[in-house]
Amino acid sequence: MSDATALHLPQGRDTVFIWLMILVAGYLLLPVFSLDYGLLESTSDEIFAAYGWSGANISQAWLLLPLVLLLRPVRGTASRGRHRFDAAWALGCAVFMVVSAAWLERGLGYGTIVIFCALGGVMTVALSRLEWLGGDRFVLGSLIAIVALISLFIIWPSLAIFKPMITADDGTFAPLQFMAVLGQKHILQVIWNSFLLSAAVGIGCTFFGMVLAIYTTRIAKRSALLGRVFSILPIVTPPFVVGLGVTLMMGRSGYVTEFMVNYLGLTNTNWLYGFTGIWLAQVLAFTPMSFMILDGAIKTLHPSLEEASYTLRASRLQTFRRVFLPLLKPALANSFLIVIVQSLADFSNPLVLGGNFDVLATQIYFYITGAQLDYTSASTLGVILLLFSLLVFCVQYLWIGKRSYVTISGKSSRGDVQPLPVSLVWSVTAMLWVWIAFNVLLYGSIFFGSFTVNWGVDYTLTLDNFSKLFGQGFSDGAWPSLLDTLLYAGIAAPITAIFGLLIAYVVVRQQFRGKKVIEFSTMLCFAVPGTVAGVSYILAFNGAPVYLTGTAAIVIISMVMRNVPVGIRAGIAGLGQLDKSLDEASLSLRAGSLRTVLYIILPLLRPAILSALIYSFVRAITTVSAIIFLVTPDTRVATSYILNRVEDGEYGMAIAYGSVLIVVMLAIIFIFDALVGEARVARSRAKTR
Repeated sequence: MSDATALHLPQGRDTVFIWLMILVAGYLLLPVFSLDYGLLESTSDEIFAAYGWSGANISQAWLLLPLVLLLRPVRGTASRGRHRFDAAWALGCAVFMVVSAAWLERGLGYGTIVIFCALGGVMTVALSRLEWLGGDRFVLGSLIAIVALISLFIIWPSLAIFKPMITADDGTFAPLQFMAVLGQKHILQVIWNSFLLSAAVGIGCTFFGMVLAIYTTRIAKRSALLGRVFSILPIVTPPFVVGLGVTLMMGRSGYVTEFMVNYLGLTNTNWLYGFTGIWLAQVLAFTPMSFMILDGAIKTLHPSLEEASYTLRASRLQTFRRVFLPLLKPALANSFLIVIVQSLADFSNPLVLGGNFDVLATQIYFYITGAQLDYTSASTLGVILLLFSLLVFCVQYLWIGKRSYVTISGKSSRGDVQPLPVSLVWSVTAMLWVWIAFNVLLYGSIFFGSFTVNWGVDYTLTLDNFSKLFGQGFSDGAWPSLLDTLLYAGIAAPITAIFGLLIAYVVVRQQFRGKKVIEFSTMLCFAVPGTVAGVSYILAFNGAPVYLTGTAAIVIISMVMRNVPVGIRAGIAGLGQLDKSLDEASLSLRAGSLRTVLYIILPLLRPAILSALIYSFVRAITTVSAIIFLVTPDTRVATSYILNRVEDGEYGMAIAYGSVLIVVMLAIIFIFDALVGEARVARSRAKTR
């Protein structure tokens, strides 16, 4: 069969014509230029001026250039050249719109969203007629949307942070300007502090994560749930709250410090502030991440390997050292590297407990929010933080990811989990109970401190903190930030889950060139530190062609893009458990990819989607390092409100607000967990029928 006859012939009205009519409608009905105060708060004159047809301007070229496609035959022969021209012309028009808007410093408005969607539709139709990816329009459209969103909200901001580093205040090119920043002795000390702290936190979190994982998987029976709860609890704890809790325990007025002064002869009551306090708070905050990695890795180890070691007369300790630990090397390295990135990005705990110990994240924050407003220094430090994090990520992705430590093959084998060395069991159990006891004291201090008048001075129980937060009506106090946070997180979470699942479906189920690039680019969201992401969003979206700074949209987009790797990994894991024959059976019945996803894949992935949804929701509520640079008085969120209370010295209100958020998130988690449980029970019942 020839290439021409293998193509999809357009039936009836050409779909390209329909997309072009949608483009024209978007241009005529919606403003194509951005509005400084939004569509609802702008004057009628401002809205009229934002329409492309209100006067001679570049937007008329944005309209006329795509309409060139109307000059070629609408129902002509199925020519590959024509379809290639359609796709290339639509792509060229989209690029021209972005470049011309940036060159003329004109912000893109609502109408351009419709125009870009229409151009994407034209590209989808053209590529489907060229039989790309089997001619599946849903897959092609999804791929085009994914590439566009990744380019706009991941790659472009990551590149934008380099600009202030090599640009002078007057806009001239100054390639060596960053050397003046790096030449400062204080900055070099800050860089060294950050790397030293992150390495120490990585070691500490990996160690305690290993202890918790060993206990819950190999030692515990009835108490496994207790260990798991106290290992996961810091995940739902808002930023600053862990640091404040540690301060309540071991700060100048903390009861641990008072005990050490009265009974152990401690003279320096400021011992907590600095490296020690930050390390302690970050280990408490990031150990759950290490635990989840190592817990999953230990569960996949096949016990037959340990049995083989025992049959060769190896002792329990030898088996643990020479079989168990070597098989966990990838997970241990993965945990260590990921925690390093998280430690570098954290600025909430250093802000509370840092004292004179400065790190990169807090220094960047003060450069942006302080009186100096030094974008050059912030950009330089942000680039250092970004490059180091990317280096760590590349090591984890390219080196560790390619090593094989397979313990489960297709061959049938049996084995029972073998007991660990007695000394190790006792040591792990003792350390676990120390961890639990410390967390009980920590969270007990947090909840008790929220009801006290003034911690360390007056322990009288009171509801004043909660009254100041939530007793002044829904328009004052903490209510606006809480409601906005729940709204933004509620919008961001389903988008994150759906977008992540869509990327996972395209990456797992489709084969095309550049698939690894897309997967790597999406995982950059996790590799880029939150502080860097926040600064890069300011630099990328505070001018033409895309103005988003100061809007709720940029806060929601930041939440989505920061958490989309969670949705991707949940989707990949879920799709890996679904046989591809299910998709093929649906497609063979001419259901199409869209209907297959809606009616086959989504119902089967409901537990994975709900898990990604709840995790994204919790992360969106507790995020601070990225959105702290993006919020305004009109787009307040809970974490920024807590930060303001900390900066004002109102620790009681900050702790009280954090306690409320912990309770709210735990309640939401339990509700979603019940939904996931019901889904699993329903599936189990369906299998038994």
